[in-house]
Amino acid sequence: MPQFSASDLAAFFDVDDFGVTATYKAGGVGGGVAVRIIFTNNYVAFTGGTVDIEGTYPVALCKTTDISGVAHDDTLLIDSVTYKVIGVQPSSTTGTTKLIMNEV
Repeated sequence: MPQFSASDLAAFFDVDDFGVTATYKAGGVGGGVAVRIIFTNNYVAFTGGTVDIEGTYPVALCKTTDISGVAHDDTLLIDSVTYKVIGVQPSSTTGTTKLIMNEV
């Protein structure tokens, strides 16, 4: 059972200081559904000998109830950029799911 209530989660996701609206599409097709998420697009860098690799690590934190049935290859449209879900990390204690994504 999640330790956060729906009103607890709304305090973060539904406030513009934290959450943004995204369009979730199962299988990347169809009209999609508007969901509130907390989006981060962190910079990452790996150093390996003479080659450095740099990039971003886009993550969407979602209310699990908003994206029930989420799967790899589903998409999120965030600020006119489409991201494909490559990882799904649900939390049984918070009522949230972290989506690891790649920009399409």
